Amino acid sequence: MAAIVSWDALFCQMEPGMDNVEQWIQCLPVTLQVAINNQRSSENVIAFVNSIPKSKGRPRFTRRGKCYTPATTRRAEYEVQWAARQKQGKMLAGPVGVLVVAVFPIPASWSKKKNGKAQAGLVRPAVKPDFDNVAKLYCDALNGILWADDKQIVDGRCIKVYGQQPGVLVIGWPL
Repeated sequence: MAAIVSWDALFCQMEPGMDNVEQWIQCLPVTLQVAINNQRSSENVIAFVNSIPKSKGRPRFTRRGKCYTPATTRRAEYEVQWAARQKQGKMLAGPVGVLVVAVFPIPASWSKKKNGKAQAGLVRPAVKPDFDNVAKLYCDALNGILWADDKQIVDGRCIKVYGQQPGVLVIGWPL
């Protein structure tokens, strides 16, 4: 059950005035809009999560040596799975390419000048969480929804930017 949808039909719950992904994309820096538009195809699978990007936590161990996933990571994965299951379709088979766009909120303490630079894509979030841990959470959570297993991903890119509306857009395509 994948989220294969047309770009025009991709709706989600957003802040007031932000009623679809197209509007969300229009708030991103122009260079990022171009990268996203280059990935548009009817064969693509798309998942959008309307929340602040999160990262995959390290596995934890009990005193007796049993391994478990932290509760915050489990909750984040459930949120991603819920968002992806809102649109139904088929899973990608074979090798897959992935683009993960993680938009972080601009800190409220920043000046208008720095805020404007962040919205233009000139200031990027070179802070935690690490880009690979962000991609890991979303790619793992979408197993069995967009693709059978994330081992199918042979080409991928994760982009971290600041934006007016936080969220994560995952685009997968067959290679």
